[in-house]
Amino acid sequence: MCQIDHADNWSTGGLTDLKLLGPACQFHNRDRYQHPHRYTRRQTGTDRWTFTYHRLRATRLRV
Repeated sequence: MCQIDHADNWSTGGLTDLKLLGPACQFHNRDRYQHPHRYTRRQTGTDRWTFTYHRLRATRLRV
């Protein structure tokens, strides 16, 4: 199941324009606004865009 995601954060003035909307799962839809540093936005056409999610790597303690 998907939610509609705004390319530009709606709560900070992003427009609800069909060219700036796309599907996203609930986790990524919310996580992108809470942790914008984890995502890179790039345009893939004249009216298409994608977000790349960058996982945080877990660091192990060496003993």
